Amino acid sequence: MDRLTTMATFLRVVKCANFTTAAEELSISRTLVSRHVADLEAHLGIKLLNRTTRQVTATDAGLRYAELCQKVLGEIRSGEEQIAAIKNEVEGEISILCPIWIGSFGISPATAEFCKQNPGISIRLHFEEPSSNPHEFLAHGHDLCIQPNVLRDSSIMVKKIGRIEHLLVASPEYLAERGMPETAEDLARHDCLAKSTDATWLFTNGERVNLRLPSRFSSNSVFALREACVAGLGIAMLPKGIMRLPLVEDRLVPVLTDNPPAARPLYVAFPPGDAPRRIKALVSFLADWFKQHSPDEA
Repeated sequence: MDRLTTMATFLRVVKCANFTTAAEELSISRTLVSRHVADLEAHLGIKLLNRTTRQVTATDAGLRYAELCQKVLGEIRSGEEQIAAIKNEVEGEISILCPIWIGSFGISPATAEFCKQNPGISIRLHFEEPSSNPHEFLAHGHDLCIQPNVLRDSSIMVKKIGRIEHLLVASPEYLAERGMPETAEDLARHDCLAKSTDATWLFTNGERVNLRLPSRFSSNSVFALREACVAGLGIAMLPKGIMRLPLVEDRLVPVLTDNPPAARPLYVAFPPGDAPRRIKALVSFLADWFKQHSPDEA
C-alpha cells in the first residue's frame, strides 16, 4: 500500500463527501477509491468514515487523521518544491578549473562580473593544467572546465564561448641571423618554440606545419615561450594578448603576417543533463561576455 497515495485519496473523499466525486477528481475508479480508504482503516484498525447511500462523513478519528494527512502531505509538497527550486536559483558555489595560460584571457574579469551581478553566487577559480582525462575536473570537484580543446566524450558537454587570436613572432636578432620566413613551409628550416602539447601549427589558409619534436625550447607556459622568443631562441606562436608590450618595444617582430595562425577556440566543459541553474547561467553568461569582449583584450 502506498501510504501517501491512500492519504491523498482519503483527504479528497473527506473534501468531496462522496466516493464517486472524489474518484472523478482523482481520475481513478470509484472501486480504487474505496479500496484506498479500506486499506487505511485496516492499517489503523479504526473506522475513518461513516458511509450512507447519500453521503460520506468523517468520524472523529477520521477528522483527526485528515488533519494529520493534510499536515504530512503539505510538508512533503513544500519540501519538494524547495528542493526542486534549487536548480532554478542562481545561487551557490561554482568551482571552475582553468589552464594557467588561459587565465590571462578574460576568465577572471568575466567570472568576477558574473559574481557581481549575482549576489547569491560564490566563485572558486582554480588554475592548473587540466588532465587529458575529460572527466578529471569532475572527479576533483569542479563544476566547469575552461579549455581550448573539444572533448570527444558523450558524457561531457562542451560549449564554445570565444576564440583566442595568435601570432607568429620572433626577435629581431633571431631574424637577422636566420632570415625572415616567407611561407609556412619555410618554418621547417627554423627553430620553432612550442607548447609541450603542440605538435602541429594550423594557419588561416588551411596549411598545417608539423613541428620537429622535441623542439629546442618548449613549455606549458606561453609566458615562458614569450621570454624564450624575446631571448632569440626561435619563432613562437603566441596569443596576441600577451605580446602588446614586446611588439611595441620592438623586442618581437610579427612573422608570416599574410598567413597568420588560425584562431584557437575557447570552450567551457560541464556535466550533461539537467544542470543546476547557476551552472547554466554562468555558461550562458560566458558565451555572451566573450561576444562583447575579445579574450585578447580582456
